[in-house]
Amino acid sequence: MKIKNMSLRKILVFLLPVAAIFVFCVIYIKKIYDINKYYYHSDPENSLVALRKFPYPYMAALAISNDMDDTQTLDEFLEIQKFINTREMTSMGQGIGLNIGNSFLPYEPANGAISYFSGDPNVSATIIRDIRNGSIDVIHSYGKKPGLSRSDEHAMLQELRRNDCRIEVWVDHDRSPSNLGDDVTFGLGDHPGAKEYHADLTLRYGIRFAWLGRVTMIAGQAVPIRAGMFATIFDRDHPVYSAINVLKEIAKNALAVFGDKKYAMQENNDLVRVASLDDGQRIYEFIRFDDYWRGVGTGATNKRLAYVISRKTLDRLKEVGGYTIVYTHLGKNNDCPQYICPGTQAALRNLAREYETGNIYVRSTSRLLDYYVAHKYLRWKYDSEGGKTTIRIRDIADPLFGTTVPNADALEGITFYVPDTARTRIFLGRKELDRLRQNPPDSAGRPSVTILAGGKGRSETASRRSPSNGPRQEAVPEESGISGRAPAYRGGAS
Repeated sequence: MKIKNMSLRKILVFLLPVAAIFVFCVIYIKKIYDINKYYYHSDPENSLVALRKFPYPYMAALAISNDMDDTQTLDEFLEIQKFINTREMTSMGQGIGLNIGNSFLPYEPANGAISYFSGDPNVSATIIRDIRNGSIDVIHSYGKKPGLSRSDEHAMLQELRRNDCRIEVWVDHDRSPSNLGDDVTFGLGDHPGAKEYHADLTLRYGIRFAWLGRVTMIAGQAVPIRAGMFATIFDRDHPVYSAINVLKEIAKNALAVFGDKKYAMQENNDLVRVASLDDGQRIYEFIRFDDYWRGVGTGATNKRLAYVISRKTLDRLKEVGGYTIVYTHLGKNNDCPQYICPGTQAALRNLAREYETGNIYVRSTSRLLDYYVAHKYLRWKYDSEGGKTTIRIRDIADPLFGTTVPNADALEGITFYVPDTARTRIFLGRKELDRLRQNPPDSAGRPSVTILAGGKGRSETASRRSPSNGPRQEAVPEESGISGRAPAYRGGAS
C-alpha cells in the first residue's frame, strides 16, 4: 500500500505542474484570440466601402523618434536636421528629405546637450523656429537642471505660449525628475506632492501623447499577435542574445495579458493606449521600437540605428502592415566619423527610397500619432446607389480629448476603398471635400480615394476638451522674448 501511495504522489507531483502549464496556455491563447478579434474585425477586405489602414499606396508606417541627448553643439544639430529633413547638400552628401522631426530639452547641463535655457540665444531661436515649422515636434522632458522645480517648468511653457509654439508629444528623459513615467523612467512629474510636479500645467498646455519608457522589439504595432512576430526577433548571427530577447518579449506579452501594469503596453501590441498618470489625469501613451540584438534600449544610438531600421526590419514591417516608432539618439555619435555614421546614412537613404516608392509612410512622431488617432476613431458612413458612392464623415470620436469635427487638413491621407473612384463623393458635415486623389488598385486589387490637405470643410470646435483634464489652453501670441536669430541649416535651408 505504501508503495502505491508513493507512486501516486510521484504521478501527482509530475501531473500538477503539467496541468497548471496547460491551463495557463489555454487561458493565454484564449486571451490572445480575444485581443486579435479587434484587428480581424477591422479588416476591410469584405466591405464594399472601407477605410484603408494607411494613405495610398503605403503598406506600413514609421516614425523616427530622436532624443536630443549628447547633441552638444548647434552646428551638429543643424547638420543632422538638414540631412534628414531637406534635400540640400550637407557634409554627408545630399539630404534625404524626409519628414522625421526632432526633440528639444528646456534645461540640460552643458556637457549633456544643447538646451533652450542654455544661455545661447541662437539655440533658443533655432528651437522656436523648428517647432513652428514642424521639424521639432517633441519635448524631451524638462531636462536635468539641478533643483528643477515647478516654476522652471512653468517658465518653459510660458516661452512656448509667448512664441506661439505648439507641442503635442512628450518623451521622458533618462532619469529626469520631471518624467511622467514611474516604473521605467522614475519620474515625479505626475506626483502632486513633489516640487517637480507639472502634469496639470503640461497637459493643460496641450500635450496629448507621452512616451513613458516602454520599448518593444517587435517590428509592427497595431497588428494581430502571432507566434511569428516573436520569432523575427531572433538573429542567427547573435543566437544567444537574440534567443533571450525572444523569451523576454513573450514573457512581457504574457505578463501584460494577465494584468501586469508595467508591461500593459505589450498586451495588445498596439501603438497607443490611454494611460492614467499618478495625479488621475489621462494621456495617450505610445510605445517605441528597438530590436538591437544586445537587448531593448541598446540600439538607441547613431551607429546602431542602421541595424534597427535595416532592410530586414523594413521588410518585416511591410509584411505585417504595422506602425512603428523607432527609438534613437542621433547625438550619441562619438564612434562615428561624421555627424551620422556612414552605415546609418545608408539605412536612412534606403528608408527614403521605401517612402518614395510608396511602401512605407514616413512621418514625424506627432504627425504619425495624430494620423493614428484620427484614423482609429473616425466616424463615417456611406451610401451606394446606382454605381455612385457618397461617404459622409461625421467626426473623430476621441475617447480622451472628446469628440471633434475635424477640418480637412486633419484628415490628410485618410483613404477609402471604393468601387468606382470617379463616382465617389466625400462630405465633411454638409460640405463636400473638393481635394481628393483617385488611386488605381493597390496590392489588394482595390481602387481608392485619398483626402488631400487644403480641401473644404470647417472645424465646429475651437479647441479640444478633455472630461478629466480640463480645457486646453490656446497659445497666446505675444512678442517673442527671444533675442537671437535662428541660424539656417548649414547651406541655407530654414
